[in-house]
Amino acid sequence: MKETAQAIYSQRLEEFKASAEQLKSESKKLSWFRVLSFIVFIVSFVYTANLGNGSALLYIFLAFIAVYLFLLKKHETCKKKLLVTNSLVQVNEDEIKRLNFQLSGFEDGMEFFEPEHPYHIDLDVFGKHSLYQLINRTSSLFGKNILAKWLSNHAPQEEITERQRAIAELTDHLDLRQNFQAHGMTEEKPDEQSTKELFQWLRSESKTANMALYKVLMFGLAIITIGSIVLNSMGIVPFGLIVLMIFINIGVLSTLFQKLMTITQQTEKGYKSLRSLKEQILLIEESDFNAKKLKELKSKLSRQDQKASRMLSELSHILDNLQNRANVLYLLFNITLLLDIYWYLKISKWKAENEANLEEWFEIIGTFDALMSIAGYAYSNPNHVFAGISTNPHTVKATNLGHPLINSAKRVNNDFEFEGRGGICLITGSNMSGKSTFLRTVGVNSVLALMGAPVCADRMEVGELKVFTSMRTQDDLEESVSSFYAELKRLKQLLGQISEDRPTLFMIDEVLKGTNSDDRHKGATALIKQLNKANAFGFVSTHDIVLGNMTNELEGVKNYSFNSTVTGNEIDFNYKLTPGICKSFNATKLMQLMGIEVE
Repeated sequence: MKETAQAIYSQRLEEFKASAEQLKSESKKLSWFRVLSFIVFIVSFVYTANLGNGSALLYIFLAFIAVYLFLLKKHETCKKKLLVTNSLVQVNEDEIKRLNFQLSGFEDGMEFFEPEHPYHIDLDVFGKHSLYQLINRTSSLFGKNILAKWLSNHAPQEEITERQRAIAELTDHLDLRQNFQAHGMTEEKPDEQSTKELFQWLRSESKTANMALYKVLMFGLAIITIGSIVLNSMGIVPFGLIVLMIFINIGVLSTLFQKLMTITQQTEKGYKSLRSLKEQILLIEESDFNAKKLKELKSKLSRQDQKASRMLSELSHILDNLQNRANVLYLLFNITLLLDIYWYLKISKWKAENEANLEEWFEIIGTFDALMSIAGYAYSNPNHVFAGISTNPHTVKATNLGHPLINSAKRVNNDFEFEGRGGICLITGSNMSGKSTFLRTVGVNSVLALMGAPVCADRMEVGELKVFTSMRTQDDLEESVSSFYAELKRLKQLLGQISEDRPTLFMIDEVLKGTNSDDRHKGATALIKQLNKANAFGFVSTHDIVLGNMTNELEGVKNYSFNSTVTGNEIDFNYKLTPGICKSFNATKLMQLMGIEVE
């Protein structure tokens, strides 16, 4: 199935590359037509001016404007198509890279990493070769924020089920997902500050004073100015009247200069995202959905008979013109038709009449973005399944469970069933036999299951629980914290976050590894007894096989192990979970292979 996904991505990649080449060729032709039209205009204008034919000059100018605007619109449309097509090329290239676990070039999401988070540091949620890099296909600021939030916080059962249904439906909509992502990639993502400024400006009160006066001035002065130009071309009025009208127009426009400067400054960076947002909303509006969550999200994008895409298109068009006021052609029309007043009236009317919550639209599209991102992950991994949510919260069951960040060619999967409050799996094993990887496998897939994403298994069932890990505890020279004390702080955090509302699934690797064997045994025994009484269950890996005897005194404690086989100078690992205490050890052989003379 994976080869099928790769074949589909490869085929689409070639198709989009071919389309991009055609669009590049078309764009070049339109560029030359624009240059040619300008040259023809200059030659015709100079020739006619030498003949002294004023009326002909006006007609030539108007004809040039019409041709220029036609070619400009056609060229802009072509360039937009090219941007989207190039983005589709990148989308499929990225999918192929993810299939081959080439994740180094993707965003690592480290801005969302929290050192004290219950599981961020141990489960590779963010950072190099992380879960975020494997799943993230978002193309919006809100989308990546929502995806990071879902990876960091477990959802309740009803929300998990709704997300699963939405993701399952979106998985088959390959064209919709990739077009949605591509449109989001065509514009540079604004930072959070720029987006906030855009929201603040849109929510700010519009002062409507002098609006009627501005409207009268715009129509009156524009008519007089155009009339002066026409009458001058007919020789009825002097050219000086045109100059006078232009100076009057500039005077009137100057009264709006500061207001328009404020608008352009507040929207300069954030407004571009409106274009991609509008296109993404349009794709959603044109799609039919069956999943309850998708239908609810889509319904919020329309108000009465007004669609969000249309309202956004209008706003984007207005801000586009306000941001491009330095254009020479705009300046010519501005001093003639007072365009600044026109756009100022338009933006004020839009803010006054539309109670649309732009922030909510961004949030909705961000949610679609996150759902489509997970759906893209599901499409690329058709053998992964959605986990069932057990009515017993103290439950983890899986068949053929593997780590999604390990290539399937090297991945070793395990079957596992574990349930019950206070239950503890003691996992012993030789060095490098797979204890830590198994703990991370359970942890990562539990995180995926509890956010509504597919898990790397043939079947999985988990309860409504919260994950906590204590695995990569390190010393801190700056804070004068030893690795042992760091682990103690982490275990204190575990005990402090256990509550009655939702059980904790914990994973403790090499428990109390930073102290002597006697203290380690006493401390580990005490910790296991304490956890056995709490609203928690989980895994404790250790080299202390004597801890395995606790199965005789505590209910719910079980022994599992990972074993290896030493043959001559070779150590073989099967990485399979086995019931019972470990019966084979390899530390002595590993030390000998490293040159340590152990008898």
